[in-house]
Amino acid sequence: MMVEVRLFANLREAVGRESLFFDFSEPPTVAALLDRLLAEAPALKKILIKGRKYDDRYKLLVGSDIVFPEDFDAKTGTKFAILPPVSGG
Repeated sequence: MMVEVRLFANLREAVGRESLFFDFSEPPTVAALLDRLLAEAPALKKILIKGRKYDDRYKLLVGSDIVFPEDFDAKTGTKFAILPPVSGG
């Protein structure tokens, strides 16, 4: 099963691509997908991981649902997106 991860702004620039695709035998958890993503695109580790934790300023979506770090081991899907922090008002 092909899983797509869409990247935006500085994440896209770090990898040089708008989307990455990974093959899994079943829909992965967010945690499994992040492990694979960071292994395949190590430039993202410097951006997305602070200390040993996911930088929650970056919003991770499964489909159209925002997933928070405490749910990374439970939520599964086939379409993911990572959005950078936004500012303004």
